[in-house]
Amino acid sequence: MKKLIFSLIIIICSFYLFSDSIQISQIDNSELLLNQKIKMYISVADFNSNPLKNLKQDMFTIHESVDNKNFKKIEKIYSFKSKQDYDEGVNFLLLIDNSGSMYYDMNEIKTDKTENMRITHAKNAVITFINSIKNPKDTISVVSYNTYYNLHSSFTGNKDNVVNVLDEIKKPVGEEAWTEIYASLYKAVAEFKNPGRNVIIILSDGENMPYYTYTKKAHKEYGTKTYNHDEPILECQKGGISVFGINFGKQGQSKDRNLSEIASQTGGRIFDAYNPKELKDVYLKIISQIQNEYIFVYRATMDPADKKYVKVDYNNMNKKLSVTRFYFSSTLFGKPGIFNLLFLLLLPLAILLLFLLSLIKFKNTNQNANLEVISTQYGRAVTKVISLNEGQTIIGGSSNANMTIVNSPTIKDKHAKIEYNKKKDTYTIIADGDTKVNNKKVTTRDLEDGDVISIGGATIVFDKGIMDKDKKKK
Repeated sequence: MKKLIFSLIIIICSFYLFSDSIQISQIDNSELLLNQKIKMYISVADFNSNPLKNLKQDMFTIHESVDNKNFKKIEKIYSFKSKQDYDEGVNFLLLIDNSGSMYYDMNEIKTDKTENMRITHAKNAVITFINSIKNPKDTISVVSYNTYYNLHSSFTGNKDNVVNVLDEIKKPVGEEAWTEIYASLYKAVAEFKNPGRNVIIILSDGENMPYYTYTKKAHKEYGTKTYNHDEPILECQKGGISVFGINFGKQGQSKDRNLSEIASQTGGRIFDAYNPKELKDVYLKIISQIQNEYIFVYRATMDPADKKYVKVDYNNMNKKLSVTRFYFSSTLFGKPGIFNLLFLLLLPLAILLLFLLSLIKFKNTNQNANLEVISTQYGRAVTKVISLNEGQTIIGGSSNANMTIVNSPTIKDKHAKIEYNKKKDTYTIIADGDTKVNNKKVTTRDLEDGDVISIGGATIVFDKGIMDKDKKKK
């Protein structure tokens, strides 16, 4: 009897010590090129996936590595938030299964009663989720999938419109009823246009059943290609998008074997829902987890690499946990210093683009003088704006520069500076390293509105600003 009691005590203590879990939900590297900042979202939950709240910054330690072995502790933490706030919204893409089986009831039986259909329970759960969103900066997109990928609503903050588009989801007819889970996840990544907290919540009542695999006929869009689960994982990792998966249906029913891996590899979680009430609860649990994430903004290490690994150690009394994820960090084509065939193929296109940019005088859109940095994030062109000091602005590879360009083998610590002459009201670029303006190498040059500057692989446009333009009119 004593042995039994002792064993029970050991089990209970072990359960207490190791029941928590920690996860890096998302790594946003959209400001890496400009100022070496990384924004990281961390989720800490109990064994029921309920978020642990009110944890302190000193409970976490962050490290980075280029090889997933030799980690360096991050010393510079810019900010720490214990939960999402109204300053930053979340972009939710709701990916809803609309295959033929969604028109069965919960017992796997075909039904003509709309109120008993799984799709009806799914729509009701989604409406509950939408109504639970209180932050006006949150946006929602709705997509249904079967044989085809069907966008019903792009990202919007108008909840009424989102609820209304659910009526567009109709029963599939004939060959529309197959289930392209992986292809739909892959396509969903392209809906996200901006960095920030980006989430896909996918509802599935079964397995991935590609049209071509089961019919041996070419798909209207995919042809004979069938997507595997690794493809959406990679796209979500590159785009910084978390996938939360919901397996919905009768207990014991076949579920997709790879959806759990997709969720875990992208910073999300997988849930099971066996009835309509559980489905609503899962959607609410997901939004609660996201709203209670911990957000770190820190300065990344300067080591050049295609990928950087981030390790977070969590220490709360006797509970010690660790988690590691990676983000894509290279701002060039391939690893610095290594020949890359893709670079050779894209180099002429990049030179042509730079030449065309040099012929364009960009229209002023900002009040004060600034630099507009044109780069790519998640496979799309994005622009970041840096206001110029009325003094001196340093561009280079140093962490102390006003604009830091990382992962470029040719960049100097203080590669170039832009100085403001108050008497002449001019900005002059003075180069210490290889610098081009409008595709011509320069050492010193007074900048004109719309000039295109090329430094260390970055394309930068000088904008004199609207206020300066107004001064000249007077």
